[in-house]
Amino acid sequence: MSYVAFGVLRLVIRSECDVKLFHTYAGYALLLALIIDRLHHYIRELRGLRKSVEAVMKQNRALEESKSGGSDDIKARDKEIASLNEQIKVLKSESAERLKEAKTAEANALALKKQSEGFLLEYDRLLEDNQNLRSQLQSIDLRLSHSDSKKST
Repeated sequence: MSYVAFGVLRLVIRSECDVKLFHTYAGYALLLALIIDRLHHYIRELRGLRKSVEAVMKQNRALEESKSGGSDDIKARDKEIASLNEQIKVLKSESAERLKEAKTAEANALALKKQSEGFLLEYDRLLEDNQNLRSQLQSIDLRLSHSDSKKST
């Protein structure tokens, strides 16, 4: 009778371990999905920033080509060019920052993937150990029941 209770307790513990492992994998899957979503967001933002940089550079070229006449016009255009050049620098630095963040997120995703693979291998090994222990327990139980039947006869 205590064996049955032990067997039930063992099944309950194993079930809780399976639930915890499932929750761990689900958590990693959600984290990977979040990282992929952020990467996608950064890539879209990077495209927008590059388009903005191209538009500013086109504006800059147009202003440089259209330089003409009056010194007031030239000074105003020079100020605008300087302003646009400053915007280009800011956009390039933002673009570089976003690219760095995207690379970092990708490296984190890869590390998490490797870690989850390690957990999966460990889980498989533990399942095999569990199966071996169950078979040993079953053989001991058979021997005990066989010896009990000999004593009763």
